[in-house]
Amino acid sequence: MILVLPVALGLAGAMTAQAALTPQDNIKQAIQAGQLDQALKLVQQERQASPKDVQLRFLEGVVQAQQGQTDKAIETFKKLTESNPELSEAYNNLGVLYASKGKLEESRASLEKALLTHPSYAAAHRNLSDIQSQLAKQTYAKALQVDGKVKNNTPQLTLLGSMAPHKRAPAQALAQAAPVTAVPVAAPIAPQAPAPAADTAKPAIAVPVAVPPGATAAAAPAPAATKPAAAAPAVAVAPTPSAPSVSAPKPEPKKEDAQPKQAKADSTDIRNAVLAWAKAWSQKDMNRYLGAYASSFTPPDKMSRTKWESDRRTRIISKKTISVDVNNLKIEATGNKATARFQQIYESDNFKGNSHKTLEMVKQGEHWLITRETVN
Repeated sequence: MILVLPVALGLAGAMTAQAALTPQDNIKQAIQAGQLDQALKLVQQERQASPKDVQLRFLEGVVQAQQGQTDKAIETFKKLTESNPELSEAYNNLGVLYASKGKLEESRASLEKALLTHPSYAAAHRNLSDIQSQLAKQTYAKALQVDGKVKNNTPQLTLLGSMAPHKRAPAQALAQAAPVTAVPVAAPIAPQAPAPAADTAKPAIAVPVAVPPGATAAAAPAPAATKPAAAAPAVAVAPTPSAPSVSAPKPEPKKEDAQPKQAKADSTDIRNAVLAWAKAWSQKDMNRYLGAYASSFTPPDKMSRTKWESDRRTRIISKKTISVDVNNLKIEATGNKATARFQQIYESDNFKGNSHKTLEMVKQGEHWLITRETVN
């Protein structure tokens, strides 16, 4: 839904709407716009008046993490969990930051604590699953003594950018909560003694081979025709005119065959739309950039579409140079709706930011347009 200010309000109405924003809202807007230095400055200003404010301390850790100050961010979230043990989002972000430094055991412990405060937290569940999978690979590699041949990939985890107090359990519930059970990891395989020479070798295990569709087994030979007892007398038969040859109609493609092709075409179109959006942003081509957003686009913080477009023009045109790169693009499409998740590398003038972004998109005619834009 787009919020439109009545014309009668004029400038005074716009100023009232702007004044209604809280300091936390201004900080979140700066983070979402990639203005991390400005966001950190706002956080530090507000913390002078409220040094113990939990929301401000959390946002400070988010900005530090986005700026690549991993050690500072870890220290910020660690102190938050010590003074506020019910903050599942802080534990989750600690797990993400530990994983980025390769400290998988510390990451697992933090994510398990996040689930103690909120057992149904989807982001923490996904992150913990990725960490446990990585730990299982390491244990298996050690069991087979092939550590040097196994490459440990850094898991792609979700850093939470805001808190949801209504989703967390009260602090006193921590003492009563049952510990989270980790997924069992394969135990190291004990070496076996070699078999006696007299024993016969075990047969190799047959590996099933997929048979291509339409392949058939070899047909058995047909039985030989029996010789007739006596030859039938020859009978003269008038020649029959040959019927005109008619080509058999081509079978229509099955619907299930057309669906994967359509899905592949949609995925390609969505990818091209995202890359074109990033290119227009980099080139400061405001017509193409704003044209990438659908009429149903929802600006952040209940801002009107007109106000949002005005702010975007001011922020983008004022930059001397802008570079927006899209990495690790992942697309999920269902019908005429899609979600694109990727790592956004943003650089302008003297600023460089790295964030994970999600674009919710809809197909209108032949074009995929953005309906919602969030920074994870």
